[in-house]
Amino acid sequence: MDNSNAESDGLPEAPRGSAVKAPQERRDSERVITDWEQETRRLGRALALMNLNVAEMTSESWANRFVIAVGATPEDCGFLFYGAQFAALMELPAKPDHSAPLIAQLPARYVPVFAKACVQAALHGAPVRAQGTVDREDGGQEHYRSAFIALRHQSNRQQRLVFGSFNCRVAERQD
Repeated sequence: MDNSNAESDGLPEAPRGSAVKAPQERRDSERVITDWEQETRRLGRALALMNLNVAEMTSESWANRFVIAVGATPEDCGFLFYGAQFAALMELPAKPDHSAPLIAQLPARYVPVFAKACVQAALHGAPVRAQGTVDREDGGQEHYRSAFIALRHQSNRQQRLVFGSFNCRVAERQD
């Protein structure tokens, strides 16, 4: 997983009929980090779940975003919320299944990405950028870009929360 700062877009255009259509969504992971930094400066402390505007969570700006409860192991992580476009990309139901672990809900190709980035964000308390390429079951590839940000929590709590954004594009086949 590449956690470097993604300055240029770098993702190829989506082929006709792919799940992702709006080019502005490609920058949402950087927008999430910028918004987090600005709000943290404004508040003078790290964001908590309470600082997120719940009314906005069903808006278009949240289409590719998610909130994950991070446990001690990847099996203990679960989705608290995700947007409609994120659900479509991951082939998830419209509303999260809070009883199933995250690793049972995500496509297998993204389990390592989410597991590693969630743990890194929760442990280090700094935004984690993850981008790269994963292999699809149909032999193709997807380029992804995401951001994972730990939300402030009480120090005595075992479970931590991670907020973020995710997007991907199907890569054209290179025959």
